[in-house]
Amino acid sequence: MRRSVQKPRESAEKPDREIPKPTNPYALALITATLAGFFSVVGGYLTANFQARHAIPHKQLEYRVSAYSAFLDKTNRNKEPAISQILNIGTIVDHLTTDGEIQAFEDRIAELLTKYDVQELHWKLNADLNILRLHGSNRVVRICEDLLKALLLRDSEIIWADDTSEVVALHESWKVEQGEVIAYGWAVRVSEEERLMIITIAKLMQALIQQLRIEIHDSLI
Repeated sequence: MRRSVQKPRESAEKPDREIPKPTNPYALALITATLAGFFSVVGGYLTANFQARHAIPHKQLEYRVSAYSAFLDKTNRNKEPAISQILNIGTIVDHLTTDGEIQAFEDRIAELLTKYDVQELHWKLNADLNILRLHGSNRVVRICEDLLKALLLRDSEIIWADDTSEVVALHESWKVEQGEVIAYGWAVRVSEEERLMIITIAKLMQALIQQLRIEIHDSLI
């Protein structure tokens, strides 16, 4: 009788899985350094961009306030007598009642134009206003341009609707009164065009000074 030969049982246990080899530490360090550098560059760019967007307007405001202050300093009679005289005319024109006052006003305009002819006055104001046109707000730049237009007898090109009602009303009233004795007292010293031109630039100069002070005040709030 044959004896059956039993085959040995296969082990039911499965062999352990192969443990993965550790990553190369040098490669890992390189990847980490690369990513860190990338994010550092991106972060630096975003930070610089943010600072630049906020720093540029702040610097522009500093230049603007500095320009305004420099021009206001020129209104001192000893530093810029022409601007000071123009401002005085702008103040006096609001308070003319008697013939004597009107004649004195006429004499003051004549004195200004004797000291500075129109061409010289234009050259001086153009030079003084340059800093405001370079750094000023849109409104300040417009008033500067209107001043120079008025000085060249081109007040018809001025958009009066953009000016204060006070300036517009005074300009229109003096424009109507040209040729009447009320415009100059009893002795004519300047032409109608010159008289209206000086009155116009005097009131615009007052409006300019007021605007500069308002913007300086607002920048400090």
